[in-house]
Amino acid sequence: MVKLRAIFAVHYPIIGILLGSLLITSCMAFYTNWDAQLEYEAATGVFTQGFPYLSTGLMINQPPLGFYTAALVFGVLGLSYLNGVWLATAFGLGSVFLLYVLGSLLYGRKTGLAAAALFGMVPWHAYLSRIFLIDNQYLFFGLLFLILGILAVRRNSQKWVLGAGVVFAGAFLTKLYAVFMLIPMFLIIYLFKKETAFRLDLKSCLLFVLPSLVLQAVWFGGFANQNFFGVYFNSDFTHPELVADPVLSFLPIIFVNSAGLFLFLGGFFSLALGVIYRKRLARFLRLDAVCLGTIGVIIGIDVFLVLGLHLTVPYVSVFKYNYSALPFLCLLAASLTDKGSVLIMSMDQKKDRLIVRGLVAVGLAMLFASLIESTLFLNRWRGFVSFGVDSVTYYGLFVFSEAVNHSLVEVLNFGVMVLVALCMVLPFLVTVLRRTPNSVGLVD
Repeated sequence: MVKLRAIFAVHYPIIGILLGSLLITSCMAFYTNWDAQLEYEAATGVFTQGFPYLSTGLMINQPPLGFYTAALVFGVLGLSYLNGVWLATAFGLGSVFLLYVLGSLLYGRKTGLAAAALFGMVPWHAYLSRIFLIDNQYLFFGLLFLILGILAVRRNSQKWVLGAGVVFAGAFLTKLYAVFMLIPMFLIIYLFKKETAFRLDLKSCLLFVLPSLVLQAVWFGGFANQNFFGVYFNSDFTHPELVADPVLSFLPIIFVNSAGLFLFLGGFFSLALGVIYRKRLARFLRLDAVCLGTIGVIIGIDVFLVLGLHLTVPYVSVFKYNYSALPFLCLLAASLTDKGSVLIMSMDQKKDRLIVRGLVAVGLAMLFASLIESTLFLNRWRGFVSFGVDSVTYYGLFVFSEAVNHSLVEVLNFGVMVLVALCMVLPFLVTVLRRTPNSVGLVD
């Protein structure tokens, strides 16, 4: 009991955020679309036949690990779409926690808490936690790989490199989009090469790549009994549906619909604050470059596929193609907390402190506005959730079951939002009150 109290006393903010995220998602309806039904069919094939077969008699053109994970859950809880959704909810909650760990490793604990709060509440992530898709499974393993990779770089340890390689192999065997998580890893290795003894030599590369090569060869070259390279050429590319005149604003339309305007404004404001006060915030600039570079590359690939190749699926399914960019957008916006704390503590002149406090207050207001915007969005949509890009082409999620009581859920959601906001900001306020002049006695 004493140990539990001690753990809660130290970690109550992230415990509160995880509880809030769980309450938000578990009280939602659960959703479906064509992709979800196809993936549920593949998981059912694993459960009944041992392989991810579809009704066509062929295996699904996706890596298999996510479907085997679901089959294990079906074996324990029973074969049903809802049980598969609860697996997605569990991985989604795990991703919220891993983003807290990642943010704490990179920027600091305040950023980790704020990023977890934003990510756990944002509709983009909430909906993908209530539909049977393998996306949040690959994101969970991808974030775990990135954490282990950062530790490998900091400790210059070949054992950690191998561990990161094993976890990445699991992510890559869940969904090929996991390859996007290599972008921030390479940026961290390159941008911080002077501070660390880690070098990306041949031995490190082989240790990292070997688990992926083995797992891919064993499955696609052996068990799958299909064209080994077939899975690497998705039907989105081999049998493409083309769109003649894609709307140039397709990205901001879907991004704002699924993530919210204030999350982007918070990210831009955080980036601007780092540039304006670059001397005082020098240690954050390269981390901002990692986040911005990762978001930029992922978005750039999607823009090329749509505007360059005129592919329809990356056009209407932006929220799947760019899902791995969302954690880094949350990290960039959330870093306002640690940046603000450093700025407030480092200002000597009263006038400068007032200006900085005003700027930090504006930034925090954007983060709170993002939480409010997310809560309003989650309570507004009933039935079909649209991520439309124009008046003709729509893509979204269909409700599979209604929430029990919308009025009760709405009250609960706003209560959860207050809880999450408090957990997000309390450590920041405690730090400021402890170190701000004339605040002695306010905080022990």
